[in-house]
Amino acid sequence: MKTLLSAILLPLLIAVAIVAAPLRPFAQTKPQYQPQAVFCADGTGTLCSNIPGYIGPDSRLGLTLGYDGLFGKLPGNVSEDVQTPFDNMAWQMFVALNWAADATLKPAAQGLTQPGPRVWQTYRKVSALFGNSKVRAPCAQQIALPTFYIGSDGKGTPAPNNEEYLQASTKLPLIDVNGNWTLFERRVNEIEADYLRAPGGLHAETLTTRKGQLAFIKNHPQGAEFTSSGTIPDGKNGSIEIKAAWRILDIASGDDPSKFLTQNILLAVSGDLVGNGRPFCRSEKVALVGMHILQRNPKDPKNPALLPQWIWATFEHVDNAPQAASPCNVANGCGTNKATDWINQPSCGPAATAPGAHYSFYASPQAGQGTNIGPQGPSGAKTKFPWNSAKPYARGGTTPASAMPQVVRCWQIYPTTTVLNEQWRMALGSLKSVFQNYMLIGTQWGGTVEPPTPPNPMPAAAVPGMLSNLTLETYIQNYTGSDSKLPGPGTCVGCHNFATLVDKKTKANFSFLPGLANPDTARSEIKTAD
Repeated sequence: MKTLLSAILLPLLIAVAIVAAPLRPFAQTKPQYQPQAVFCADGTGTLCSNIPGYIGPDSRLGLTLGYDGLFGKLPGNVSEDVQTPFDNMAWQMFVALNWAADATLKPAAQGLTQPGPRVWQTYRKVSALFGNSKVRAPCAQQIALPTFYIGSDGKGTPAPNNEEYLQASTKLPLIDVNGNWTLFERRVNEIEADYLRAPGGLHAETLTTRKGQLAFIKNHPQGAEFTSSGTIPDGKNGSIEIKAAWRILDIASGDDPSKFLTQNILLAVSGDLVGNGRPFCRSEKVALVGMHILQRNPKDPKNPALLPQWIWATFEHVDNAPQAASPCNVANGCGTNKATDWINQPSCGPAATAPGAHYSFYASPQAGQGTNIGPQGPSGAKTKFPWNSAKPYARGGTTPASAMPQVVRCWQIYPTTTVLNEQWRMALGSLKSVFQNYMLIGTQWGGTVEPPTPPNPMPAAAVPGMLSNLTLETYIQNYTGSDSKLPGPGTCVGCHNFATLVDKKTKANFSFLPGLANPDTARSEIKTAD
């Protein structure tokens, strides 16, 4: 009866949502085949707080040949559609993880609308496992707030063990339209925390310290193997990593907090990272603008084309930035069509802006200013990108002082993913949930079933070959990793394949977190543009 009622009521609610909260359309043609949203892994047909452990049925995935990934023709029917089960799992994870933590047993109308910490915000911060940065600003709180520590080594170099303002992929910052640095935090679920603390139940081989990792390497030369999920949609979860991007809101500049998941934080910045040399602690309201969700998947004999390389889902706020006027997509042959060939180029041309849009990371460009060009720090500064002691916090931290990356999305979101986005956002809009303002950029999974290189110019280690988040990997969207002189690669699996333990040789199973056991070199293994 519950399923039947859901089937009757949900379309009505969605219709109401279309009127109440119209969605910004994407400038692309919908595919003839229309995939369908699966709102809960348990099959009830309603939005739910169950975090899925695996994808749903995917008949095409049982084949090892004949799938063009996201670079060939679009699927014409459900039997040809291998991607949608991954995208539905991504949305199921996003919704369940963003349920109010104290309302997981309550219906969606409460769990997705009431204020308070979300489920993923109850997960452990990486600093709780690997220790804090060497230097943090001392803060005395009169009101208890979540603290974002921007720590350092005490010598002007930002440290990675707490929250950060440099992107891991390039060690460059992202500045929003109000002139503030974007902030990043990482958390892991208890399953991953247990593995990091004591892989195989052995505390002597903990991956949270250098000594423990060396002991682990001696007995496990093949490398780490994070706990994987079950093999059915409602099976137990595997290791989960979350990386979130937040921007500091400024209502006076036109920001609307009602459109975002927000929280009040205490921002604590180490003195050697501040232009005047003095640490500061300040209360700020921040808004979620980007979110990576990684879950370790099992090796499944029924789906031999799916490799145990995690399932990677990435979400953004819909108002982050515009799409490029000529984006790469499955139709224009990006990489083979010279008119839209942005591969291994930093910029993908001008933006296609929506009238009246208030973007978080794009404003009217200055003359000669390219898109997705990383900022440069001021010459002679003790730290490469110094903080201003008051908002805007990036003032004086770049050259020229007014520099701000004009962020543009170079890749058109896959058409079937766009169709699913509309269905999920409408369902969330029917509840008047703030999460209707977020969208799935894509879901990547381990596989080598795309066409070979050449003719496909994209990396072949995962499907889709390229996937990045504008807020977390702004400057590597187009880089394939085929040229060691260039930054990149702009693919989750391809980038994380470089992750090793502290000996810099033993594989870390696609996770950079064990590198935090040696924070001074934690970022050195990632290829950068500097």
